[in-house]
Amino acid sequence: MEAAACRLRGADEEFWRAEGDWMTRIGPASAAVTADLETPRELLLESPWGLGAENLDWFAWNSILRPRCTQA
Repeated sequence: MEAAACRLRGADEEFWRAEGDWMTRIGPASAAVTADLETPRELLLESPWGLGAENLDWFAWNSILRPRCTQA
């Protein structure tokens, strides 16, 4: 989830270069997700149903939750 929070903040440039077009087509995360990144982070880890169906659908259709690539 740390990688996803970093990506939602726009700090993972490599991810946005590789996935930016796809993320643009999916659309931005809702304000409920981006207003306070700590809350969705905790909900995804402990009780994802608390995010609601629309937000879970957004997470399901994009690669923002994919772990960071550690290969060089």
